[in-house]
Amino acid sequence: MLLEYLKTYKAQVFSRGQSARIFREAHDKNGAICVIKNSEPYVAILPHNLYLEILKQAKQMSINEKEGNDDSRCFN
Repeated sequence: MLLEYLKTYKAQVFSRGQSARIFREAHDKNGAICVIKNSEPYVAILPHNLYLEILKQAKQMSINEKEGNDDSRCFN
């Protein structure tokens, strides 16, 4: 599964000097982190290899769409 690990943090933790810990957590667990600001999702933090995996899948979906294959919309 692409996003097995998803954690949320309030934006205030970044002003408390916790940025390095949060970045390390995203990297070590190879998962996305959602930052909440004013009770709304504000930004997502992704490790680089997860970002590349998402790009690869998006490119494949785009190719399938151009070829007329509807496999990109099938979730098994």
